[in-house]
Amino acid sequence: MVKRVHIFDWHKENAKKVEEFAGWEMPIWYSSIKEEHLAVRNGVGIFDVSHMGEFIFRGKDALEFLQYVTTNDISKPPAISGTYTLVLNERGAVKDETLVFNLGNDTYMMVCDSDAFEKLEAWFNAIKRGIEKFGEIDLEIENKTYDMAMFSIQGPKARDLAKDLFGIDINELWWFQAKEVELDGIKMLLSRSGYTGENGFEVYFEDANPYHPDESKRGKPEKALHVWKTILEAGEKYGIKPAGLGARDTLRLEAGYTLYGNETKELQLLSTDIDEVTPLQANLDFAIFWDKEFIGKDALLKQRERGLGRKLVHFKMVEKGIPREGYKVLANGELIGEVTSGTSSPLLGIGIGIAFVKTEYAQPGVELEIEIRGKSKKAVTVAPPFYDPKKYGAFREE
Repeated sequence: MVKRVHIFDWHKENAKKVEEFAGWEMPIWYSSIKEEHLAVRNGVGIFDVSHMGEFIFRGKDALEFLQYVTTNDISKPPAISGTYTLVLNERGAVKDETLVFNLGNDTYMMVCDSDAFEKLEAWFNAIKRGIEKFGEIDLEIENKTYDMAMFSIQGPKARDLAKDLFGIDINELWWFQAKEVELDGIKMLLSRSGYTGENGFEVYFEDANPYHPDESKRGKPEKALHVWKTILEAGEKYGIKPAGLGARDTLRLEAGYTLYGNETKELQLLSTDIDEVTPLQANLDFAIFWDKEFIGKDALLKQRERGLGRKLVHFKMVEKGIPREGYKVLANGELIGEVTSGTSSPLLGIGIGIAFVKTEYAQPGVELEIEIRGKSKKAVTVAPPFYDPKKYGAFREE
């Protein structure tokens, strides 16, 4: 069964393209990908990302459990704030990239990818059952994916919009810090976060979903529709645009961010190497806290000791051409890797991409070729983001 978010009917009526993504029927664009992309870079846009997964972990053993099943130090940030972290399998490969919020009172919320929450639910419950065999554990795991609405407001004008709506300055929050706020009596969690490379905030709140798989929980999404329309109305003076998953993908790629299913996943078959993707290969080792035990740690230590055969690299096209997922990467005519994400940058007007290549080529300034429709086109590796961070991005100079 295709899944749908709370206000799918609004999207269906207003979006120009709606199609399936990771099992969810979602808006891809409303006006155009380029227009929505540039609105976020220069002003503000709003995304309905209610297809993202959410889990609530409650109990005295919740922290210890999360420390074991994720790579980063969940204990460090105070309530209410989040931590970017990874869930690995026992071989050290990435099951998903997640965000874990410490909500206080032994309660945590994990936000995960839309196409990973079902396997993560099974994974977490299996680990919990294994622990319970050796004694009692005070832990409740609740899947809130279908109950939770999540909107992402992104762009340099998101700060002004947050002041208008909630009376807070998001720039006074550190990245991933959150606050409990209200909008017309609707209680929600607001975090300074996003996956576009821009400054912005995201809101989470519960509401009825008319497409909930549990028929007893279905209902009118009155809160979600009200919040969505209120934000759009308040953002009119800032030129706000509803944005779809098309712009969300081009924005994250311009920022150089990985995407689960493209750059990170448990089983990724490349023509140059049959292997799974680990954080070390995907340049995500910043999300690893080595001074604790976690699933996959031993495998990573062994991989780090023996060395990496391939690593993630960012590149931009020197010759005209748009790289796409699956295109071959060559150096001096030798096959050295494969593109995992690629597009034409709406901001720069050139082709950009991410690829896995042999480790010796995984550094900025290396000349490559991308095979596009049977022809080799010149490219060069670069350090992300692709744009000038002084002019664009979350921490641009004001």
